[in-house]
Amino acid sequence: MRLRSLLFCLLLPLAASCAGEADTPVAREERLLRAAREGDLEDIRALLDRGVDIEARNPGDGWTPLFWAAVRGKSQAVKLLLSRGAQIEVRDRQGLTALMAAARWGRKDGVGSLLEGGARLNAADRNGWTALMWASFKGQTDMVAFLLDQGAPLDGRDPGGRTPLMLAAMKGRVKAAELLLSRGASITARTSERETASDLAKASGYDDLARRIRARGVVTSR
Repeated sequence: MRLRSLLFCLLLPLAASCAGEADTPVAREERLLRAAREGDLEDIRALLDRGVDIEARNPGDGWTPLFWAAVRGKSQAVKLLLSRGAQIEVRDRQGLTALMAAARWGRKDGVGSLLEGGARLNAADRNGWTALMWASFKGQTDMVAFLLDQGAPLDGRDPGGRTPLMLAAMKGRVKAAELLLSRGASITARTSERETASDLAKASGYDDLARRIRARGVVTSR
């Protein structure tokens, strides 16, 4: 009897009310965000069919369902949301796109699905950082390699003149820095303050990394 009652509840159009969950526009948006986060394709379809806003925003960070699906690496959910009209270049409260956010968290499946859907590989946030810059800064080495393979510029610069290698160096991301170096990243490039990647590593207390970068070639003096 208990099982029959549970099945009946699950089959109701307003299943949320059976679980004591309010069935309001806000609650439905929260369920859509959760479904995207979990990669629940059936629930995503059902909620969108009911007219729930596909661009619903998570309080605080402003993430949409597409952001959650990408950052959790739910590639099928990403594709479904895009097929239903989700804005691929929508920005969160930090100015990041879903692609940048997924790259920051190292979610190759999410990034790959977004690129297949037409996301701009080299879009920059309000600070001028691209997906590759975020991946380098966060030490997401596999993601750095993937983005480079997709055509991200190795020595692209932010407004302060910092390259992906510099961002990896200033955070002590040894593996990411070594990968960038192995791909030919410039060790002589300088920021607007005339600092090299080696200088930034040393200034942040990563002396060994600074030495490794310098060992790649001769850096001209300031």
